[in-house]
Amino acid sequence: MKTSLLAWCGLISALSLLPACSAMGGRGSSEAPAYGDSSGAAPRDPSSPEAPDQGQPTSGLLTAGDWDDNLNFDFFQKYLTKASAALNLSAPPSADRVIITVRDEEGRPVSNARVSVDGSGGGTRFQGPTASDGRVLFLPTQDGAKADESFTVTVSPPPGRTGEPYTTAVQGKAWDVTLPGVQGESPQELDVAFVVDTTGSMGDELAYLKAEIQGIADSLSTHFPQVSVRYGLVLYRDEGDDYVARSFDFTSNVATLRLRLDSQAADGGGDYPEAMERGLEEGVKLSWRTSNTARLLFLMADAPTHDAKHDAFLRAAQGARQAGIKVYPIAASGVADSAEFQMRLAAQLTRGRYLFLTNDSGIGNSHAEPHIPCYQVQLLKHLLVRTIGSELEGRRLPVSGSELVRTVGNPSQDGACTHQDGTVTYY
Repeated sequence: MKTSLLAWCGLISALSLLPACSAMGGRGSSEAPAYGDSSGAAPRDPSSPEAPDQGQPTSGLLTAGDWDDNLNFDFFQKYLTKASAALNLSAPPSADRVIITVRDEEGRPVSNARVSVDGSGGGTRFQGPTASDGRVLFLPTQDGAKADESFTVTVSPPPGRTGEPYTTAVQGKAWDVTLPGVQGESPQELDVAFVVDTTGSMGDELAYLKAEIQGIADSLSTHFPQVSVRYGLVLYRDEGDDYVARSFDFTSNVATLRLRLDSQAADGGGDYPEAMERGLEEGVKLSWRTSNTARLLFLMADAPTHDAKHDAFLRAAQGARQAGIKVYPIAASGVADSAEFQMRLAAQLTRGRYLFLTNDSGIGNSHAEPHIPCYQVQLLKHLLVRTIGSELEGRRLPVSGSELVRTVGNPSQDGACTHQDGTVTYY
């Protein structure tokens, strides 16, 4: 199941149907942009599509970066405080986050172990499966724990595996549990859902997905032939459009997925916010497998929810966390502060990462600079394949030097940021 770094270099290179943008080795500013209209790009005009003379994207052009708020957690807490106040949007408390890691007796991570956290005040506070790295987040305040409550954790073997549940008392911010009688194994199944805003401004991004999906599927099939892969699709717009949300459940037939995508067009919208909460809700409702499965949801959007739907979006993200679905937002052109805020909340809650398009490709409208101190830019298709591969491997696959377009700040290969004072945040 493990794939060597050389094999991954071959996987990524195989996707390079067109040459990458020329490498730009210089570093940009390590300062995060300010909040408000100075974020780097004004919200797009929702009444018109992208300028036609920019053309439609083809395979191998769009560029992107990514950021892990769990890996840079202290920075994330500062961001939440500033952004929540500036945007007047609530941020669920996460500073008391606990990382639960389940391993077998040989120290290997146990994927899809069932974790249940019970509080001394009575009742179960959280239930959910571990990811392929054996980890899951428990958020005491968000999950209804009382102040100064103590906890016990019960870990059960993954579905379909033999073994007895194991219960232990825990304390602190990192709970390491050894599950006896079970051998850790990498996921043998992969469910990937694409949740896409299909309002008028998203024409370029929708065309990109149509162009890239076959190459992504072929690469996964080649390098993980033993993994059963399925693809789901959810499209959403806004209230008053031809549809608010349209779902296509998982299929293992890539030709069926392509037909579903090819029949879609970008239209509608009207005001800046869209029904992103409905898209995420429908994505969580898909028939995700509950066995030893890696579950990823890519949320491709360029606008936030309406303010009144912010809490509904957070509830949908909580539902994804409890189901073991990692949310990876892909911020398109036009994303402003409120959309970045919501997308990063969903990614942090589910232990996904915040993915964002950059201006290096020259395609589409200007892309807002995210409020982060460092990142690496690569082709989006490389980033998507690397993200999926990381979930199957249970570790973050680094960017190879030949695929790096440029670097901002001082990121580590594992995605942490080395700050100006020399400190690095890890979890």
